[in-house]
Amino acid sequence: MMKAKPVMASVQACGRTMSAEFHPDTGRLRILDGGALVAEMFPPHSWFAIASVAGKSRWGTRPNEADLYLVIANYAMRRTGLSSYTGDDPGDTFAGSEPTAV
Repeated sequence: MMKAKPVMASVQACGRTMSAEFHPDTGRLRILDGGALVAEMFPPHSWFAIASVAGKSRWGTRPNEADLYLVIANYAMRRTGLSSYTGDDPGDTFAGSEPTAV
């Protein structure tokens, strides 16, 4: 089995750090909130989760950091109530920012 390095992205918002990692050799997608695992998906569900927010980037099988940033943003808005975040705190990098590689 290949041991490819996972693709990872992280964002900070409202005092929280959320991150996502995608393992290209297995297709596993993990979403973490402050280091705690909050979601884990395997193909085809991981591919669908990525493709549904990343559009025509690379579909869902070979995401890049920007694709994973979109996954984190979507997850946060749907599941953790960060949809009302306005970006008022300059230390927060969730709204309208680029992904941060981990």
